[in-house]
Order: sequence, then C-alpha cells, then structure tokens
Amino acid sequence: MRQNRVVAHAHIRTIIVNSERPEALVAFWSDILGVEVAERDDEASIVWLAPDSEGGVNLGFQRVAAKLATHTEVHVDVSVDDLDATERTVIELGGALVKRNMLASGFQWRVMADPDGNEFCIFRG
Repeated sequence: MRQNRVVAHAHIRTIIVNSERPEALVAFWSDILGVEVAERDDEASIVWLAPDSEGGVNLGFQRVAAKLATHTEVHVDVSVDDLDATERTVIELGGALVKRNMLASGFQWRVMADPDGNEFCIFRG
C-alpha cells in the first residue's frame, strides 16, 4: 500500500551531455536549436547553451576523458517544423539518421544521432 506523502514539485532544468569533444557538440546543438553559447565554465569543463525558450531546459556539454557507454536509454526529443529539412540539416552538421518511424495514426518521428553518436528524436510539433 502506498503511503500519502508530501512531495516537492520537481522540474527538469538541466541536461548534461558527456563528451570527449564537447566543442563539436556545442556547434551541432547550437545550430539545430538556433541558440547561442550562454556560458563556458572552464573549472567544471562545461559549455552551456542558452535555453531555447524562457524558463527552458539548460543544455550543457561536459568534457570527459572517455564516454561511459555507447548507448543510453535516455534521449532528447526535439520538436521541429519540418522533419525532412531538419533531417538534412542534422546530416549536413555531421549527425546521422538512425531510423524513420510512423505509427498507424500517421504520427512520424525520426531517430537521429549527433556527431558523438548520441541518439535523439525529432518530431513535427
């Protein structure tokens, strides 16, 4: 039986991507999201991108000596205006198409990978 308890309201505010070459990812993601670098924290080895909207999620790229894994079960979903144009842009910027998907309802999304191989999804929304 679950006990009733008071839980503070939580918000996701930050996503950190570990990389052996974060500058390449900073360039890639700033172009995809249309945002600028907000801060470079040399002490923590993190480059922060500006949120894409007021109160949006902070995206940081942290230099690490080696990636922990080649695949993770957590990924980012990015809403876009045009799937085909965004797919072309991702590939032009050094990313890759992993898989195209469509549900019976007609909803489409694409699994993409950034230049480090980190998978993310794009969808029209």
